[in-house]
Amino acid sequence: MFVPEASKDEKYWIKRTKNNIAAKRSRESCRIKENRILLRAAYLEKENCALKREIKKMKEEMNEIFKQQISV
Repeated sequence: MFVPEASKDEKYWIKRTKNNIAAKRSRESCRIKENRILLRAAYLEKENCALKREIKKMKEEMNEIFKQQISV
């Protein structure tokens, strides 16, 4: 919204300053939240890969046990 120069008194500039500070704080908060989400996603992806490896290993062990039981 355009404010004419004549209306830009001290009260206007105080409001603008407060708004600028609030906007910076809000943007920084969003950046921090986004970084936390990215870190959490990376951690979960790493954990997921480890769990998939563990499942694969257990399936291989199960297959080996079944093979041993069948041959007995």
